[in-house]
Amino acid sequence: MKILFKAPPFTDKDSEKKFHQSLSSIPAYKEVEEMGTHLLLELDNSLTLETMKALFALFDHWSIDKSPLESFNQLMDM
Repeated sequence: MKILFKAPPFTDKDSEKKFHQSLSSIPAYKEVEEMGTHLLLELDNSLTLETMKALFALFDHWSIDKSPLESFNQLMDM
């Protein structure tokens, strides 16, 4: 599963490093690829409620638009 989202603005290399560390600690994380101003997050197929909560919290913390998560949120409701 992949999620494409706009990367948050980073004030310095340290904040960018902290973001990537937080991202890599998400359950089901596989890898992330930079695509210009966006990031393509790849998750394994073990998408759980815990993973979704962690993603929503991360997006909230970094003020990232959560609309890319909506399709996964709907999948969890099934």
